[in-house]
Amino acid sequence: MFLKKLAKAASIQCGLQQDVPILVGVSGGADSLALLFGLEALGYPLVIAHVDHALRSESRAEADFVQNIATLQGWSFFSQRIDVGEFAQNERLSIEEAAREVRYRFLFEQARQHRCQAVAVGHHADDQVETVLMHLLRGAALSGLRGMPFRRLMPQWDAHIPLVRPLLGFWRVEIEAYVNSLSLTPCVDLSNLDTTFYRNRLRQELIPELETYNPRLKAVIWRMADVLNEEANWMDQLSLQGYQECLRKEAKDWIEIKLSHFLQQPTALQRRVLRHAIEKLQPDLRDIGFDAINRGLNFAYGANSGDQIDLIARLNLVVVGDVLIVKTWSAELPDFDLPLLTEPAYHATLDIGRHVKLRHGWRLEAEILEEISAELLENVKNIPTDEAWLDYDRVTMPVMVRGSAAGERFQPLGMGGHSQSLQDLFVNQKVPAHLRPFWPLVVSEGQIAWVVGLRPSEGFKISEKTQRIVKIKLIKSDQ
Repeated sequence: MFLKKLAKAASIQCGLQQDVPILVGVSGGADSLALLFGLEALGYPLVIAHVDHALRSESRAEADFVQNIATLQGWSFFSQRIDVGEFAQNERLSIEEAAREVRYRFLFEQARQHRCQAVAVGHHADDQVETVLMHLLRGAALSGLRGMPFRRLMPQWDAHIPLVRPLLGFWRVEIEAYVNSLSLTPCVDLSNLDTTFYRNRLRQELIPELETYNPRLKAVIWRMADVLNEEANWMDQLSLQGYQECLRKEAKDWIEIKLSHFLQQPTALQRRVLRHAIEKLQPDLRDIGFDAINRGLNFAYGANSGDQIDLIARLNLVVVGDVLIVKTWSAELPDFDLPLLTEPAYHATLDIGRHVKLRHGWRLEAEILEEISAELLENVKNIPTDEAWLDYDRVTMPVMVRGSAAGERFQPLGMGGHSQSLQDLFVNQKVPAHLRPFWPLVVSEGQIAWVVGLRPSEGFKISEKTQRIVKIKLIKSDQ
């Protein structure tokens, strides 16, 4: 019965193939031994790995125990001893978090090295109940109440090799019965009796108390988690679709979200979109709490362009115009592929028939329009923003392309010769503050002739007396 149930779990829920090795993490306890011998009985090729956390005096003997079993059975065996206490102190982690980190890091390293299809561990139904209860008590949402899945990719350790839990549908009594039938004597971790550990206290004190209210408590919780996991998988698909619809652009260390579209979504979807963005940037982050998500949503609703906050785990949340940006602390704010100077101090000359290179494949080119007709002058009113038509006799060629200076002013076309500060123009045109020092200007003898892509100057405008026109145009390299 045990093997029949395990065969179904391994092939269907875990998606394991019979002809590719599986790396089995074996502690020496009953659950990992049952998994090991069960998979071997089903004909799966196995690689055995063990991590000695060096936390207990008997840990070295347990490592020898697992190695002896592997040797007797002719299995490939690999182990590592690491001082988890020291690692936890250096990395500022709890002992439980540190042990988990070093264990899975080693298991996945070995899985990659030996080309295994999956890393299999011995989590079982009782573990699932304890995990769900722990999440419930800390106030988890659906993502926590769904518990542990049978199969899951863990990008922080490997983007392609899954972690599988074939015993997730087995209760501890079933596992112990199978191990006894094999005449095996598993290792007993006495630290599991220490109720100073939260999970142990929950297992030995809370669950027995709750079972006085419902003797089938564990079965009910396991079934609830199973149902919620199915529903959560469906909601994950909808959330991914919502994320893609809200996404503007993403890179390794930042994600741009279309703010106005994001704010139109139901609150539940907003939470999931923001959580997904956090997970993509910090895949090793285990717990993304309600407070962080709620703080992010409140910020998105009330922030002005240029505002930013610390969100969680060395991530910032920034609003730039109609874009909500989730970024790492070290990441520069994105420049939205705009035609900017490579640096604020950059300057270059632009002459007829020549060009000046800007960021992202943009360039400025200049040419002369010699034949001036009434129709051409009429079209001056409809010049696109990526072009500037200037009176050649008012421009001294070559012109300079440079950034702005503090307090600089110019006379925007259409303001009757009145001047305006570049700062005010940038604000009115909603140019993000972090991009203003990089914004290119076309300058003739110290006078701004064109704030590129925004406004030409009144002092260089075309009139009925214009004999020749200097046409300066922004061009993308693929045009």
